[in-house]
Formats: sequence, structure tokens, C-alpha cells
Amino acid sequence: MWCPKCKAEYRDGITVCSECGVPLVKTLPAQVDASDAEDRVRILNRLDGRENLQSLSDGNKAYVEMSAKYEDMKSTAYSFLLVGAGGFLFMFLVTAGIIPLQFAAYMKSIMGIVMGGMFLIFLIIGIRSFRQLSPLKAQVQKEREETDAARSWFFEHYSAKSVDLSSDTEDSDEEARKYFKRSHFMMQKLKEQFPAYKDAFLEYLTEQFYEQLFPQD
Repeated sequence: MWCPKCKAEYRDGITVCSECGVPLVKTLPAQVDASDAEDRVRILNRLDGRENLQSLSDGNKAYVEMSAKYEDMKSTAYSFLLVGAGGFLFMFLVTAGIIPLQFAAYMKSIMGIVMGGMFLIFLIIGIRSFRQLSPLKAQVQKEREETDAARSWFFEHYSAKSVDLSSDTEDSDEEARKYFKRSHFMMQKLKEQFPAYKDAFLEYLTEQFYEQLFPQD
């Protein structure tokens, strides 16, 4: 996809130019040199911040760590189970007269049906969430193993200096251009070595390794 105004190239999935705000087109007019890499770099250098560079290079959603998903699911499971169990305990105390509530008999019946149904749903959600914890935990372990394998291979073969040399990064380059060159090279090498890894995961690894190699950027 191309921006008809600034001539920047985008990957599939992005429909509007982040610089100009105009709709993208599949092809540029014949008189425009769409293969001019320098023009694309110039547009990248005008972007403000690393996040914009990443959104320009790929339209995929940001990768979420499996450990974070696991903790979120565990929190959901405990929260819904506690609310559901606490709700049924409250209803029992009201029914037993331990917690006196002055309502007509029909109102108590309606409240019992409505609240009972709601707390039952909470319990079901909590139980289903707990059942998902086991497969998520396995995925967390798999993610750690894949991350360790990628990290071990990458840092065995590359350093900050070798990345700069291989990606033709120069000291005179602007920071945005340095980041684009380095991250693009790192991403390609990881993809070649680990073709089974998903692109979003590879981008996550690239960002993690970049932070280790170039902590001051």
C-alpha cells in the first residue's frame, strides 16, 4: 500500500497514512518512482518516536506476553469465584434471617432469582477461567523456552557493533534511521533462524534484544 501524497510505503492492513491522513492506494501513478528507498527513509525520519516507526513497519497488534495473559486469567478466575461465592453466602444469611432485610415476600423471591442467577454466572465464569489456567501455563513455559533459544542464538552471533556493521548503520544517521536499520536487520535474521515463530512474537523479541544491545537509544 502507498500514500499518494507523501509516497510512503505501508504493509497490508494499514489503510490511512499516519503522516498525511489520506487513504492509501495499492499502486502509485507511473511517473512516481515507488522503489525509491531514500524517500521512505526520509518519511520514517520525520516520525516522532519509536512507536510510530513500529506501527509504520507492521500493522499487527502488539504482542502480549503469555505470562501477562496467565496472570490476567488467574485474577479473573479468583475475582469471579470470590464474588459468586460471596454472593451465595450473602443470600444464605439473608434467607436464614441472620442479615435482616425488610422486603415483601414476593420481592425477596424476585431478588433471590435475579441475584442467584447473577452469582451463578459469576461462578461459572470463574470455574471456566480456572480451567484455562493449565493450558496457559504450558504456553508460558513454551514462550520462555522459545525466548531463551532465540536469545541464546542471537547474542551468540551478534553484538551491537556487528548489528551496526551488517545493517550499514552509521554514526551520522539520525536516531530514527538507526533504529529502523537495526531493528529491520535483527527482525530478518530472527525470522530466518526461527521461521516457525509468529511475526508478532518476533517483533517482541526484536524489541527486547534491541533494548539490551542499545540501552541508551
